[in-house]
Amino acid sequence: MVITPICNFCAKTGVLCKKCKQKLRKKKITQLDVDVSIAFAKAEQRFPKQLQNVILDCAQKVNGSVVLLTRNGNNILENEEIKHFIEDEIRKPIEIVERKSDTRKTFADFFAPLDILEIDQIFAPPEGDIELKITLRGDPEMLRYPLDQLKQIAEMISKNPVRLEIQN
Repeated sequence: MVITPICNFCAKTGVLCKKCKQKLRKKKITQLDVDVSIAFAKAEQRFPKQLQNVILDCAQKVNGSVVLLTRNGNNILENEEIKHFIEDEIRKPIEIVERKSDTRKTFADFFAPLDILEIDQIFAPPEGDIELKITLRGDPEMLRYPLDQLKQIAEMISKNPVRLEIQN
């Protein structure tokens, strides 16, 4: 069964229950999360075995595409038919970012072909907020997306502000 930011019943019916409406109102999820969850529920009806155990954490618009942060989402990456089905449902191209148990590995795949030199957590007083500083090495021209968009997605993954630095 696919797990999405909204409950399974809401994803299948397209109507939000009280609990999911509250998550949307409190901005714990976005309307895009809801739309993508519904698309995943439809895709699961068509491709039940391939989407078994896929977890959709969240979705974010980036430069005309929708970036999906998933766990066990390799089946979507490997099956163009599923990818096209979801793209047709949400009417936008999708990019899958696979969340791994280790954040460093997630970022390493995401920022490839650049190398991650270090990831530092910076505590900002007085509230004690955490900011991630990611130091990369390589040519930023080789990245899939512009650096500012990658920063947005990195913040979505880490749920913290991110500062990117590049060393050549």
